[in-house]
Amino acid sequence: MSGPLRRVLEAALGLFVIGLAVVWLSGGCGERVPAGEVRVSEGGEPGAVAEVERRVGPGLEWASGAVESARRAAVASRILARIEEIRVSAGSEVAEGDLLIRLDARDLDARTGEVGEALRGARARLALARTEKQRMSKLVAEGVESLQRLDRTESDLRVAQAEVDRLEQSQRESRTGLSFAEIRSPVSGRVVDRLAEPGDTAVPGRPLLRIYDPTVLRVELPVRESLAVRLSVGATLKVRIPSLEEEFEGVIDEIVPFAEPGARTLLIKARLPDDGRLFAGMFARAAIPAGERASLVVPERAVERVGQLEFVTVVGEGGPERRMVTTGPRLEQGLVEVLSGLDAGERVALAP
Repeated sequence: MSGPLRRVLEAALGLFVIGLAVVWLSGGCGERVPAGEVRVSEGGEPGAVAEVERRVGPGLEWASGAVESARRAAVASRILARIEEIRVSAGSEVAEGDLLIRLDARDLDARTGEVGEALRGARARLALARTEKQRMSKLVAEGVESLQRLDRTESDLRVAQAEVDRLEQSQRESRTGLSFAEIRSPVSGRVVDRLAEPGDTAVPGRPLLRIYDPTVLRVELPVRESLAVRLSVGATLKVRIPSLEEEFEGVIDEIVPFAEPGARTLLIKARLPDDGRLFAGMFARAAIPAGERASLVVPERAVERVGQLEFVTVVGEGGPERRMVTTGPRLEQGLVEVLSGLDAGERVALAP
């Protein structure tokens, strides 16, 4: 057999084997089970049974959000300068007023010294102008000098005073600019992000550090506007933190009065208790009241799980019947909500 013909036959055989495997995995070689209900073999009546119960109670809708701090700040420079020292790193605890970053201040220091020298000279000229005015006033009173000379002397005094005032203002500005070389913490809290290193150039408005206060955390989450309008400041919400597998009580302290046009949601902010296990940025979910709703519940022991499918055994007059169901959230006292597949009043068998 030639080489090309052999390769063609091998490829055809491979495709045939793959097709058989796909048919077998999809159930084509077995007995097909119709969707919905499936009868089980007559194997005897189950022992314990429970009735499918219909409950009417408050409905909840879970909204997703994140834990944030009510007091957070992005620390930035107010001047363009090279960073000489950064005294904190991510995770550092800081107090309000602590020195965080020191910038290169040589230019500012020189400018402050220059203004100071100019101010000393202006004050000397002001003192001379005052002395000259006093002398000229005496001479005019004695009739030795004219009033025109006195007016010129008074004008020189006012000019000297204005120059001193201008330089004093410049000195205050230069000292204020010099103080910007030391960046201090605006709030007490924890550094969560360090965005620069010594040697970098600090640009006005560009964040260098991010700080938040871990003692005033809250959950911020968008809530469907039809539900958000029913909430009020001071109401409590059940907040679940999946990473901690724990629930907390949140108190609504702010409802942003603006609905996002695309999502049709309002931003709700609920204050959380002070807990050292909570960190800003954690994923959180909150239960939002959604009026009253009816639900069907059965004991969780009645649900049999096969892979991702769920079944119950319905006990009726015609014998036991296996039925596929869809369940919802787990409830208290070992109950589970049934979303589809059962009706109120039906009886289901319980596993031992």
